[in-house]
Amino acid sequence: MDKLELIMKTKFLHKRKTAAGFTLIEMMVAVSIFAIVAMITSGSFIIMADLYRKVQTNRAVIDNLNLAMDTMALQIREGRNYDFSCNGGVSCIAFDELSIETNQLTTNRHLFYKLEDSRLVQCVGTASPADCQALTSPEITVDGLEFFRDDSLEVPRVTVVLSGVATSKVGLSSDFLLQTTLSQRNYPR
Repeated sequence: MDKLELIMKTKFLHKRKTAAGFTLIEMMVAVSIFAIVAMITSGSFIIMADLYRKVQTNRAVIDNLNLAMDTMALQIREGRNYDFSCNGGVSCIAFDELSIETNQLTTNRHLFYKLEDSRLVQCVGTASPADCQALTSPEITVDGLEFFRDDSLEVPRVTVVLSGVATSKVGLSSDFLLQTTLSQRNYPR
C-alpha cells in the first residue's frame, strides 16, 4: 500500500506542477493576440475621430449655406414689388423691403440678391459693389442661382433654386441643390 500511495502522490504532484502555470509560448501567443486586437481597436477609434471631425466641419459649411438661404427667403417673403430684370442676363431678384415692425415699406431699402464671383450676395440700395455683402462663406461655390416667378395664382410665388459645391477646410466636398418656393406674406389684395 505504501508503494501505491507514493506513486499516486507523485502523479498528483506532477500533474499539479504542470497545470499551475503557462509556458513561454502560450504567453507569447496571448500577448500577440492582445496586441493585434488593441492595434485594430485603437486604429478604428482614430479613424472614427477623424471622420467625426470632417463631418462636423462639413456640417458647419452646410449650416452657413442654409442660413444664407433662410435669410434670403425671409426677406423675399416680406418684400414687395419684385423685379426680375437684371443687367447682363444674370438671374437675380430685386424688391422693396417691408419693415417687419411697422408693416410699412422701408424707404431706401431696395434689396437685391444675385450671384457674384460664385457667391450669393445681398445688395442694399443701388446694388453697387460697396453696398453688397456675401451671404455664403468662401468654402461654398455657388454654380447656379435662379429665380422663377409664378403669377398664375392669386398671390404670386417665387421659386429660388441654388446649386453648387460646399467644400470644407479638411477637403470634404458635397454637391448641393436647394430649392424653395415662397409667396409674399403681405400681398396687397
